[in-house]
Amino acid sequence: MKLLIRGVLIIKWINGEEIAIKQFSGEEICEKLALELFNYDYSEWLAWEEFLQVACFIIDFDTELAMNGIFSFLENTIRRYASHIITAFQAIGADKEAKLLSEICNLASVGLTKGEFLNENIISKIENLENQLYLYTGFDIWKLLYNYLDNQIKKL
Repeated sequence: MKLLIRGVLIIKWINGEEIAIKQFSGEEICEKLALELFNYDYSEWLAWEEFLQVACFIIDFDTELAMNGIFSFLENTIRRYASHIITAFQAIGADKEAKLLSEICNLASVGLTKGEFLNENIISKIENLENQLYLYTGFDIWKLLYNYLDNQIKKL
């Protein structure tokens, strides 16, 4: 929901409060989301503004990858939302990350644990693809996300 009150654009924030979104930069939006998004289920995220969904899915994927690696991502609930993460990467222009994550997900069926993957060859392929993701190459995904959010906020 978007409202214009006395020339100030107001949107509904993830907790239902109305906020003047244009007062925030993309980086500030990410900081605010990172503090609040884990209070909500993934299914709730899908009701939020699309640009907020993009940020949430990237923040959550990054958290999972940094803390526990790709196999934890593949084994957890967030895996069921991989298509949203891939779309989020595409939205911010991180096409390489989108392609890599898509390849990883194609190798590993939903719901399987590392011990259940087809064989050591599959595990090795997944690890190789994981090592090409931004977290391990020094690619600055955050700059892309902040720029994307800045642009989306300007468009409102």
